[in-house]
Amino acid sequence: MNPRDTVAALRGLEAKSTLKTFLFFTVVLSLSAVGIFLMADSLWSFGMSGFSLLMLFLFAILFSYLSFGFTHALIGFLLRRCSSDAAGMHSRELPPWEKDPTEPKPRCAIAIPIYNEPVDRVFSGIQAIFDAVMRSEESDTFDFFILSDSTSPDQWVAEEKAWMKLVQQRDCQNRVFYRHRPKNVNKKSGNISDFCRTWGDHYRYLVVLDADSIMTADCLVELYRRMESNPRVGLIQTAPMLVGAQSLFGRMQQFANRLYGPLFIEGLAYWQQCGGNFWGHNAIIRLRPFIEDCDLPELPGRRPFGGHILSHDFVEAGLLRRAGWEVWLAPDLGGSYEEGPQGLIESAIRDQRWCQGNLQHSLLLFARGLRGKTRLHLANGILGYICSPLWLLFMVATVLVAMTTPPEALRQAASTPSALGLLSLTAVLLFGPKILCLVDLLFDRERRAQFGNWGNAATGVIAETIFSALFAPILMLYHTRFVICNLLGRTVGWPTQRRGADGTSWDEAISQHGWMTMLGLVVGAVTLYFSVTLFFWLAPVLIGLWFAIPLSVWTSRSDIGKSAQREKLFLAPEETKTPRVVAEALLAGENKAAPAFQGITSAVVDPFLNAIHVSLLRRAARRLRSGQKVYGDTGPLKIPEGTETVLRENLAEKLLTEGPSSLQPEEALAVLSDVDQLLWLHRQAWMRPSESLAPWWNRAIRETGGVG
Repeated sequence: MNPRDTVAALRGLEAKSTLKTFLFFTVVLSLSAVGIFLMADSLWSFGMSGFSLLMLFLFAILFSYLSFGFTHALIGFLLRRCSSDAAGMHSRELPPWEKDPTEPKPRCAIAIPIYNEPVDRVFSGIQAIFDAVMRSEESDTFDFFILSDSTSPDQWVAEEKAWMKLVQQRDCQNRVFYRHRPKNVNKKSGNISDFCRTWGDHYRYLVVLDADSIMTADCLVELYRRMESNPRVGLIQTAPMLVGAQSLFGRMQQFANRLYGPLFIEGLAYWQQCGGNFWGHNAIIRLRPFIEDCDLPELPGRRPFGGHILSHDFVEAGLLRRAGWEVWLAPDLGGSYEEGPQGLIESAIRDQRWCQGNLQHSLLLFARGLRGKTRLHLANGILGYICSPLWLLFMVATVLVAMTTPPEALRQAASTPSALGLLSLTAVLLFGPKILCLVDLLFDRERRAQFGNWGNAATGVIAETIFSALFAPILMLYHTRFVICNLLGRTVGWPTQRRGADGTSWDEAISQHGWMTMLGLVVGAVTLYFSVTLFFWLAPVLIGLWFAIPLSVWTSRSDIGKSAQREKLFLAPEETKTPRVVAEALLAGENKAAPAFQGITSAVVDPFLNAIHVSLLRRAARRLRSGQKVYGDTGPLKIPEGTETVLRENLAEKLLTEGPSSLQPEEALAVLSDVDQLLWLHRQAWMRPSESLAPWWNRAIRETGGVG
């Protein structure tokens, strides 16, 4: 195809994309306009007031956001059932790239950033993905990079031991690499940036995975081929599916993700087209434009809004689009998985991080050069959390209007055609997507069998809807608190995500949800005193708050989840037929806590591990010697200049004579970061008389094979 025909084809694609976006938002605006009109007419029937106008304003925002979500499911259903045109990457008619057959085959890196994660689970996942790739026809295309930002000394050594074991078992020292970053500057985005600066020139593509991500070889190879065939594409995002749920809460989230997800993802891909988004993981990136165009700025002002951009993925996708690159979502591509939170509190902790990151995007909404769809993605992320305090304000305004309006006028307004029509339309927007998902399941025999059968899926939808209604007010209060804390300047940072189904204790549930329960009881008592009708109107919201504590405990337990699994409640396709890579990745047992500073003991005493650790430190020192100082040169301690060597020697001597427990974590990190002291410690641990060493060292030497 000649260049003129190619340009014409691309212009046709752009026009088609614009038309799809226009049709999508026409539906959204039409539904919103009808709902807002019906609400205004209902409020007008008993007279407008300041509270009524506030209600109408808040309703307009909330109902439009509800219409936006419903339209995704509606368009997705129509595409899946009534059209052969899929909405995503596979539907494009972009002319293929005619490659030069003499050009060397480009390589792809798979990066797994980790931060104090369960070592067994992380490395079983990496090994499962590596084995799957080695069985594929593109086995020589991918290299793996484990990019550690872990701050615990034991975690650091445990990761090195797991990496060393993997390399020995699979003979993959030239395919699987481990790097521990000296200081986790800028969190995950800084971790990936460090990779790009160090290894970016060696690879054309980068697949970013999270610590709990799982991808099949077929998915990885298809992503690679799509990027190779479409040189204008800068990023392709997959739609990760939840697996590995153990608790009842986790199983509900997994079931909803697998049953409702396909329709919403198709609808999302339909309107965003080449202006897609990046969710930070389970995606493939073209490295050169990513390096050149996605350098993140520091936002002005103080945290939480200023400083480093936390939710960097949305912004990176926007910067790629600003530079003229396409960003696509691949709704048709299976084999991309991740794990979800196993309890309500774990989900809220994750939302707290995301809330701070998404609210920070408010400073970027009107940044120069961003495309319109990028601004929509940023606004959607912000509204996802702002809607909770808006919903709370709407309820407060509604209560105030109800308390200041005569009961007869309220009953008359509630029985008008506008009020009944609004109630019906709201019910359609709330429950319509779930009904559409069940109807879609009816037409797919294979998928229907994966959920047990249609009746089993319908039972799961009913149960999930009830639980979602109970969780909704709890999450509303959580999100409202998060938003207020951010507006007051309180920052939460980016702590390690809790994984696994350990279960929420009663003490933790009371401390987290006690104030919600008290608030629900007080509001219920006050409204019951003033109006029985108002009390019953608020009851669906209050019930969730009253039972927040037992709900949080009960749904987080793995034994309840196993009981639901035996009854085939919330059954997901990956439980009916588990992909091999998923089964292998989830084989790891629980990450049992090791004794304090066992890692530093191994790094000093074990000859092989000591040599590996020292060689990795030396490699990092060579790489970072110019510019930023290396962790091993300065350590994490604030040491006065000129006293580093003496202080480190004192720490090393203290470690030998008093044992690892005598050091603070930052002191242990300082020793682990010093090549000279580790070599000296290793010699001393094996050469000194046993009576001069701490008992722990003697025991460690005996276990390693020494005389002791």
